[in-house]
Amino acid sequence: MAAVHRPEIERALAFIAAHLEQPLSVSDVARAAHLSEFHLHRVFHAAVGESVGRFITRRRLELAALRLAYERDRSITDIALSSGYSSSSNFSKAFSAYFGQSPSEVQRGAAARGTRDSSGALPARVSKLLELHGVRFRADALYSLPPAPSSEERARIAAAWEARVRYEDSAERHFAALASPGGYDFPSQEETWRELITRARQLGLAGEAVDAWGIPHDSPEITAPELCRYYACVPCPAGLTLAPPLTAASMPQGRYAVFVWQGPVAQVADAYREVYSCWFAESSLAPADFTPYDHYVADAPRDGQIELEVWFRVRPRGHGHGP
Repeated sequence: MAAVHRPEIERALAFIAAHLEQPLSVSDVARAAHLSEFHLHRVFHAAVGESVGRFITRRRLELAALRLAYERDRSITDIALSSGYSSSSNFSKAFSAYFGQSPSEVQRGAAARGTRDSSGALPARVSKLLELHGVRFRADALYSLPPAPSSEERARIAAAWEARVRYEDSAERHFAALASPGGYDFPSQEETWRELITRARQLGLAGEAVDAWGIPHDSPEITAPELCRYYACVPCPAGLTLAPPLTAASMPQGRYAVFVWQGPVAQVADAYREVYSCWFAESSLAPADFTPYDHYVADAPRDGQIELEVWFRVRPRGHGHGP
């Protein structure tokens, strides 16, 4: 994608993320991005690797899969409507076609407890996910342990996370961001951070010490690796004009559960899953969305180890099931 179109693409992505529960047309997205529909189609596919329509459908279904797995108090109909579908029937057909498993199977955890074949893998039906990206959906990978932990184990894991949580009421935070061209690929992230820090110091947004944040937009258990989006970020004033390849990003106002975590870089995703599947399940809170925000409290990873705070935006369980 030509760097000149980065702000327009980011506006399109932010608009889609904020309106997934509503009817969305390409013309709606084009207006939000300040582009013609024709131009949006061309630059969006070049930037994201798929059409606007396919991106919207994929993000709706991926978000629904996370809600089914981690928000057990919500009905399939509720999740269908909050995912932009007019009925649970239409949602179930689309979900089953894409993932190869029905919404009820994911919600019940049936896949995690199901019969495995001789190789130890769960049987997988043919799905769009496999057809398009060569990725088999495994619902058990969404849980902290395969198979899903017992209630006693879940309570033990939840208690361990409860011992390290604090709560923050945060105003909206604004960032200068740089997208990793390789998504979650660690060497790509390292190169992205080097470039961001250089540019941030040039702009006076960082000194010798860098207030570093990361935004992982996707779950690697359900999103094809080539489609995962990771943004390296540093705080900046709201409304600051940023020249490409930098772009503006933000962290929504709200209440956050904040967990300090230290360990191997390769296990960060496991930490997210434990919070979602164990701590939230035992708490009076639910995720307000499924985008965690990583605040790096130490220097860059050393010897494969990292220390960070993970911020999860929360809401009271059962109160105002938002998008």
